[in-house]
Amino acid sequence: MLWIQVIICIALVIVVSSKLSQSADMVAEKSGLGRNWVGAILLAGSTSLPELATGVSAVNYLDAPDLAAGGIFGSCLFNLMILAILDIITGGGPLFQQAQVSHSLAAGLGCLLLGVAGVGIFLGQMNIHPMLGWIGIPSIVLIVFYLISARLIAKFEMNRRKEVLEQEGEAYEYSHVKPRTAYLLFGLSSLAIVVLGVWLAWLGDKVVQETGLGESFIGSLLLAITTSLPEVAAGIAAVRLNAVDLAISNIFGSNIFNMAILGVYDVVYVQGDLWTKVDNVHIFTAVVAMMMTSLAIVGLIYRATCPTRLRLSYDVLGLIVLYIGGMYIIYLG
Repeated sequence: MLWIQVIICIALVIVVSSKLSQSADMVAEKSGLGRNWVGAILLAGSTSLPELATGVSAVNYLDAPDLAAGGIFGSCLFNLMILAILDIITGGGPLFQQAQVSHSLAAGLGCLLLGVAGVGIFLGQMNIHPMLGWIGIPSIVLIVFYLISARLIAKFEMNRRKEVLEQEGEAYEYSHVKPRTAYLLFGLSSLAIVVLGVWLAWLGDKVVQETGLGESFIGSLLLAITTSLPEVAAGIAAVRLNAVDLAISNIFGSNIFNMAILGVYDVVYVQGDLWTKVDNVHIFTAVVAMMMTSLAIVGLIYRATCPTRLRLSYDVLGLIVLYIGGMYIIYLG
């Protein structure tokens, strides 16, 4: 019965994610904010909210801040691996060659936030406790930087769209859809994906318990992939809609939002300094995520067209190697 529920839930996530990506594309057009901002902030927030809900539960009811933090960093790594998955399934050339170089802004901001999180863990391991009440200063910095990031991406995207309109005009694909309808569809799809994401995370937890993988590395990896399934499904749906920019901005935006979630965990954790409870192995995870993000930025700027013998561009192959190598080292640790 459990596996039947898992199959049903995954099928519903795929269907709803398709609708979510399409409605997000509509909102990007109707609002004038563009795919980059809508993908990085609205779509990323919707697909990452299940991680927020499950993590808050782990922090409050299980008193397991390290488990919650591990889920966040593991999700960041897997999100970047999704870029490689999208490159494999997409047509029309390498993924980064089809995308706008402006995604480098969100990717760079994500690197900055990962660095802040790494510093927070390091300070906690050194028994240095910069606090404001019960909240660690690194958590406050993460939340504030997230808000600043959202504003920077919005301003940059608005300016970029003005240049596009002045130079070549912009094609509208949803002129037959009313703005109110687009916003309503996005709101309902977001609500559905949050409910399904929480359900899927709960089912994943049940699966690792029944299979005896609960405390193992494989169990943790399975849970990380489970909570990231909405991002996978939404990204694939966006690529099929020929909205590559929406898919890529969702990935980078999800990682930015994940770091803000880490700050929220500290806000709801009133039993001490959360950063002292986070294992220092996550510093390594954050560094690997920063390396993968940096490689993605190189791919966006360099726009490599020469494939390897595996018919993958070198930047995408590098993402795969970094992910597998990073996870293997974490497993050994």
